[in-house]
Amino acid sequence: MSEYNKDDQQTNLSNSIEQNSKSYEQPRHRYKPKFPWFKTIIVALIAGIIGAMIVLGVGKLLNNMGSDHNGSSVQEASNSKGGNTLDGKNDQHSSVNKMINNVSPAIVGVINMQKAQNLNDLLEGKSSKSQEAGVGSGVIYQKNDNSAYIVTNNHVIDGASDIKVQLHNNKQVSAKLVGKDALTDIAVLKINHTEGTKAIKFANSSKVKTGDSVFAMGNPLGLEFANSVTSGIISASERTIDTQTAAGANKVNVLQTDAAINPGNSGGALVDINGNLVGINSMKISNEQVEGIGFAIPSNEVKVTIKELVENGKIERPSIGIGLLNLSEIPDNYKSKLDTNRKDGVYVAKVDSDNGLKEGDIITKIDNKTVKEDTDLKSYLYQHKKPGEQVKLTIQRKGETKQVNVTLKKLKSTSKSTQSSYDDNHANPFE
Repeated sequence: MSEYNKDDQQTNLSNSIEQNSKSYEQPRHRYKPKFPWFKTIIVALIAGIIGAMIVLGVGKLLNNMGSDHNGSSVQEASNSKGGNTLDGKNDQHSSVNKMINNVSPAIVGVINMQKAQNLNDLLEGKSSKSQEAGVGSGVIYQKNDNSAYIVTNNHVIDGASDIKVQLHNNKQVSAKLVGKDALTDIAVLKINHTEGTKAIKFANSSKVKTGDSVFAMGNPLGLEFANSVTSGIISASERTIDTQTAAGANKVNVLQTDAAINPGNSGGALVDINGNLVGINSMKISNEQVEGIGFAIPSNEVKVTIKELVENGKIERPSIGIGLLNLSEIPDNYKSKLDTNRKDGVYVAKVDSDNGLKEGDIITKIDNKTVKEDTDLKSYLYQHKKPGEQVKLTIQRKGETKQVNVTLKKLKSTSKSTQSSYDDNHANPFE
């Protein structure tokens, strides 16, 4: 079973232009004056070279400036090729060491500082002063003149009263939480000290292939082992796994890797041979009999989440407005009362409003997509729908199959800890 590593509550491209010059010997015989073609061509060539250098310079300047300085965008890599070796595959670095050294200033440590927030916290032994509660990793994805934006895992900073960031040069600075989302396990931070740092470029994770070499960069086991690197391959480029997050159960799309991921690596970078980000290390299968099965959130999904978190501070999700229970979870002695022989589907245990559904309905499809359990329902909603849109639900009601169109609401958040609720809470009508 996949578990979050909760213990971790935790290029520039340099272009060289070679200018080749050829010497021309003037002819010895005298000739009549003609139109100066030779000089014209030389002048044109020189002007072209100068123009190209200006364009390259302006382009580089614009690239460094960025078109968006509010943290909602990332730098996208032009080269997203995979491969198992740097030889002939990397047009920027001649060795792994040089690639790692180039990327390292973008990797940071994220320190979760916590203190007592109320009397109960004091009774539980928490201090009234902020203390380190966990350490994870983070990745700088945008850098401006006076600030930098960092992406990390939500579970690294969950419950923090203060957040500190340790830069590659071991300097620690305070960080501001810009936005977070428990279901995607992504959080965005902002710091105002950028000396010695750089921003990583994002690869296109849809081009990642099984067998591609990757490197996990972060702080395994905390800051004592800061700036560590492990290597491996992409074990599977497409995995959909069930996870249990602070906001409930969810299905997530991940990259599987055998690069060692330990407590403290969460929120760190999984990079390709070019040093471009292909994923954010997030979880591993934690079992004594299991080795080398770690997971990273694909960079394409991270990019989308970053944009929404920076612009809204949170992710607004749709809700059907029901309490639900997996049919497979209902005890056998109660199933005889449900007028169904189905073994899978979602049982409607509670209806918040008049939306066409009734208690006792069993949802079997959403927009003609099969629903076997609640995570199928929620994953479809979160990935394809927004509040205010409609969905078509296929249901079983007293043994008959019906279709109901439901207008989606905005998912309500809860005040539980610092976490948001998840879509359509579980409710057990048999308790």
